[in-house]
Amino acid sequence: MSVMGVWVVGVVADDALEEARRRFPDAAGTHGTWPESSAVTSWWRERFEPAGLSDETPQWPRTDEIAHFAYAVDRVRNDETEVEEFQDYLLHAVPQQEGESLFCAAVPRGDGAAALMWGLGIDTTLRLPGCCGQFLLDAAQVRAVLPAAEQALVLHPSRRVDVATRIRLWLDEMADDPNLDVDELIDGPLRVLRYAARTGVGAVGLTLWY
Repeated sequence: MSVMGVWVVGVVADDALEEARRRFPDAAGTHGTWPESSAVTSWWRERFEPAGLSDETPQWPRTDEIAHFAYAVDRVRNDETEVEEFQDYLLHAVPQQEGESLFCAAVPRGDGAAALMWGLGIDTTLRLPGCCGQFLLDAAQVRAVLPAAEQALVLHPSRRVDVATRIRLWLDEMADDPNLDVDELIDGPLRVLRYAARTGVGAVGLTLWY
């Protein structure tokens, strides 16, 4: 049976966010944070950097590099025991219809957040909020991270072509359905963060598997 990877970025009211932090303190405390271990972080960077994914010079990755990076992304995400219940709670707290306030990328056997990270390269990826598509931000934190997110995701046309090409290479290798809307994958998360900043609410990034 094939699995479905779902990346959700949605707005969330601060009271719901605070309730999530109260009910699931361990999961909330580590959701979207990089591992404290320098060894783990260095190991992750090594899986990214050999592919030559700098922002300036695109190089086309080998199949094994894509697979190794996918594994590396899984290694650094939050996998505490209460994460599933925590993410399920937040999934019900975000809007239930896609639009300005909700972005959703559902990829059979794939990982939309990892695909975008691979496309952007390591320097740009590290400007995104949270860790590997996961984050939990109140309204003030959204406003604080928005400038860096805009630097990462507002792309010059030629740079956008390079990023989109890398994403499609990822999807060809890692997903059963490579026809994901790549433009929406690039634009959707920033659209939600801008909406959250404009309306004074928080935002959450969730990575789910079904």
